[in-house]
Amino acid sequence: MSAADGTVDLMTRPHPWRDLRALAHVTLHLTADLGPGVWGATDGARRIWLDKGLTQRERRSTLAHELEHLRRGHTGCQDPATERAVEAAAARYLLPEIREIADALVWAGCHLDTAADELWVDEQLLRARLEHLHPAERAILVERLGRVEVWA
Repeated sequence: MSAADGTVDLMTRPHPWRDLRALAHVTLHLTADLGPGVWGATDGARRIWLDKGLTQRERRSTLAHELEHLRRGHTGCQDPATERAVEAAAARYLLPEIREIADALVWAGCHLDTAADELWVDEQLLRARLEHLHPAERAILVERLGRVEVWA
């Protein structure tokens, strides 16, 4: 959320850790036992597991993803279409401001990992956000970047 002067107000920025604290019935478990390539999981009701080897931005992105599964009541593995929908919702939650995304991409020279680091998310989540742009958001990126195919 940007302030009137164009700066980002860190107190209103989406904060999945704050969201988790508000869910007193949900317990977070850090583990190394999720399996290869699995960063997080939830039972859909009371527990979220995160891989303890994740970086801070990976934990933030994965927690937002798992909280979205929890909100939807998902249990167990989901089909690829559902996972994409959950990732898109988590991306829109953590990255609601298209101008902030555009600023990060300009600053990073359109290098997605660098822009993701600036936005405090992982590259996968930034890609998900860019893959699900509203036409008005796409127009803003084209105006700022001159193109939008950098992440295609």
